Amino acid sequence: MVEWTDAERQAISSLWGKIDVALIIINFRILLLIVYPWTQRHFASFGNLSSPAAIMGNAKVAAHGKTVMGGLENAVKNMDNIKSAYAKLSVMHSEKLHVDPDNFRLLAECISVCVAAKFGPSGFSPSAQEAWQKFLAVVVSALGRQYH
Repeated sequence: MVEWTDAERQAISSLWGKIDVALIIINFRILLLIVYPWTQRHFASFGNLSSPAAIMGNAKVAAHGKTVMGGLENAVKNMDNIKSAYAKLSVMHSEKLHVDPDNFRLLAECISVCVAAKFGPSGFSPSAQEAWQKFLAVVVSALGRQYH
């Protein structure tokens, strides 16, 4: 079980409250699907992902980005029980979709980069980054739980 300090809870909630979900969706899908092109294999049913422009214009990719950010919101709202909140997602990604669990880590890194780029050093201080990355590590662990 993860223990959160009051400062960590505040930092995560504060960052989440300031995030422009639409902007983060645009940026992290670029990073994930373009910088890590092998992740595209899990989205074969999404249609054309052959270029950055195709990825950016792909409605299914955008919809999945909204789903991912909705999942993160669920984690923010359930910080004391993220593993339980993500139990069904972990089973689905493991048993039905067969997603490489390392992709969750790559996704978390992409989201962190997008948040850092958006807020800069004044809004994404070292202590905020530490809390945010701890939070994402818990999310990644919860998503990959079924694999262990």
